[in-house]
Amino acid sequence: MRKKWIQRAAVAASGVFVVGALPLVVAGPAQAWSWDCQQYLRHKGYNVPVGGEAAKACSIAEDGEGSAYSLDICRQRLEALHVKGRYVKPACKKGAAR
Repeated sequence: MRKKWIQRAAVAASGVFVVGALPLVVAGPAQAWSWDCQQYLRHKGYNVPVGGEAAKACSIAEDGEGSAYSLDICRQRLEALHVKGRYVKPACKKGAAR
């Protein structure tokens, strides 16, 4: 009798753990878009400090949810920072990916 109770308690505890951990597993990468844009630029050889102007441009694309206007502002800001044209559009799109 005691062994069944221990098994049931273990099953219940594991269920609580799974339910509690599920939001962390599902929501983990939810806010990575601006970061993806920044990482893309870093991999292309650009210095992109956290909170810097390039990071802000990437955030504009994310905050605007990929609207044509937000992508245009992102592109303009990155071009003003002398990011090569062939990297600007992909970077902003990565920043706005949903």
